[in-house]
Amino acid sequence: MNLYINQLQTKADFRRAIYSGDIFLNTQLQTARDLCTFAQESITAAFDGEKNHQALHSMMPVEVFVAKVEKLKRQFTNSLRSKELIRSFTEEIGADPREYIFDVPRIRVVPHYDYLHAGVSYAYRPHRDTWYGGVDCQINTWMPVYTIEPGQTMMINPGYFDKPVQNTSRDWSLSNWMSVQRDKARENIREEVRVHPVPLEEIDTSSEIRMAGNTGEMIIFSGSHLHGTVPNYSDQTRFSIDFRLIHLDDLKNKRGATNVDGHCADVTAGYKDYFHVHDFSGFLGVQQ
Repeated sequence: MNLYINQLQTKADFRRAIYSGDIFLNTQLQTARDLCTFAQESITAAFDGEKNHQALHSMMPVEVFVAKVEKLKRQFTNSLRSKELIRSFTEEIGADPREYIFDVPRIRVVPHYDYLHAGVSYAYRPHRDTWYGGVDCQINTWMPVYTIEPGQTMMINPGYFDKPVQNTSRDWSLSNWMSVQRDKARENIREEVRVHPVPLEEIDTSSEIRMAGNTGEMIIFSGSHLHGTVPNYSDQTRFSIDFRLIHLDDLKNKRGATNVDGHCADVTAGYKDYFHVHDFSGFLGVQQ
């Protein structure tokens, strides 16, 4: 597998590279920086004008923190500005917005693990997005809103890209998650009781990569990579942004990474979360 640095815009076959497990790191995208600026403005608004964002968890009871994070997530994810920036991102990397759909961007908030690691700040165990119903041609992006250390980031484990992991995705329902469980995040504070697809075997971390980037430095990778949240034991809350792109023709023609162990049965339930990049209209499914 390869790591490409600042080459996403110039590599015509970047999708094929991503589907084969290659990872792209882009540090110079204007829209990535703009997304982070918008995230910072949104955090300030959700937390009543407080600008010391990375210390927010030390300023209030966890229940208050959870309520404000919920407000932040709704405002950021559902805003027109977020959608416009995704379209600008697609144009900036030289892709045609008419050829893609996207899942609205999420802002992740990861405070000290002992303060909160469930619900709105769930610390994801190692997983592939295919376990959660992601399609094989899903392209993931991820970037920190503020500079982070390796102990605050997200890990990717390339050694498992084509190596199956025993997991519980066969018994997990995306439809139930979207209709019932997702909205129960606020109820999960002391522990995560919602069911997630998880590994059933110990993961070898020897090939794990932890990218510690600066504001707006984005990694782009296949949703089929094994990845997860690094437990944050630092005194700074980690904020990050991620969103997903799918190329419509690749989806229609079933091009993408090899599915080595994903067994989620109701993948199409997730389509309702996707929008066409060029005009933000809802995605209704693949037209045959």
